[in-house]
Amino acid sequence: MKTFTGYELSQDKPLSYQMIAQWIRRVGEILGLEYPTIPYNLRYNAANEFDRSGSSSPPITIALLLTPASADISESLRNLALDHANSNPFQKHYLGREVCADTWGILRRQKPQQALIRQACSVGHSISKRRPTDLTAEQIASVSTDPIIKRLEQDLRHHRPGSKKHMELRRRLRNEKQRLKRVLKQKIRDEWTARQAVDDIEGNCKRPAQKRLVEALAAPLGNTLEGQYRRRDNAIAAIVAYCMVEEGQTIRGARASVDSTRPTLMNEPPINSPQHTALMSTFIKTVTDRPRRCFICVGKALDLTSDDGAVEVLIREFYTPGDLSKHFRRKHLSNLREGDEIRCSICDLPLDHMEHLRNHALRIHGTQIECIAWYLHGQPASREIYTS
Repeated sequence: MKTFTGYELSQDKPLSYQMIAQWIRRVGEILGLEYPTIPYNLRYNAANEFDRSGSSSPPITIALLLTPASADISESLRNLALDHANSNPFQKHYLGREVCADTWGILRRQKPQQALIRQACSVGHSISKRRPTDLTAEQIASVSTDPIIKRLEQDLRHHRPGSKKHMELRRRLRNEKQRLKRVLKQKIRDEWTARQAVDDIEGNCKRPAQKRLVEALAAPLGNTLEGQYRRRDNAIAAIVAYCMVEEGQTIRGARASVDSTRPTLMNEPPINSPQHTALMSTFIKTVTDRPRRCFICVGKALDLTSDDGAVEVLIREFYTPGDLSKHFRRKHLSNLREGDEIRCSICDLPLDHMEHLRNHALRIHGTQIECIAWYLHGQPASREIYTS
């Protein structure tokens, strides 16, 4: 009950049935149930479980079809548990209107798939967290454009505020808005239920990355060694595009001797390509140059194909060099742990320790990492660190 300071629990007034029913209905919407939930749902489910208990376990035989089905709870015991004088209330109000039985299996004299049928007919089978539960601001605003609402609002202006007619029209206006909102929400939920099966089927169909992966793995063998290398590289690129989880850094083998006839590697992008432009922009010509691309992210982009969606994000240019420094500290330095191998993939250079990484980032790539000692150790950095 409402008080001067807010709401308090009443000592003598119980909750109304309408309030409890509204809360239970709302709980069903939050759970994602298709059908409205009412206080009697638990009693309905219990009655149907009593009626179906023990009737689906034995296999279908000729003798079983000619004899009544055995059950754990008889019809009389069910009526006693439900406080019914006979079976008429159960058949009229409790018994589900969906035939929860494998009728096709019974007609073919096969063992019924009762577990599958009961799962498909159960209320919980319709649960989906994607089912809409509330109206958006635009949908709520569309209720005010209804002709009935406009007419009631116009009639409301013709009466004096506080009068009996004004209060009655205001109550009718409020009730009509609530009714239209309920109708609109139910319509949206019904439309979503009707098309969600099609959306799920289309979502399970092959996407471009999956189709590319299957084609690359099933590609025929090449006639030449270079063709086999291209087939292998295409398969690796397709797997990388399909599996977006990045694994740990692998140990590189010794580089082969330079050969003018060897094919171009993926980490050597073509000239004038976006990857090549990003690669060249990570190197500085003077000590005052401050690039705005992360050399570590660009190094990752060199291992991807040009049509990969992650390339554009990795080679992006930050707004200021300061934004690049923040990104470097938060994205890379914060994830660096003791004992990890430090390597610049662009220069193919192993780095011994954290200060080596800082000096390399500043002298070669122009990335200035300020307050690195404070960021990692929680203490001010000495002047020697900045000037070394």
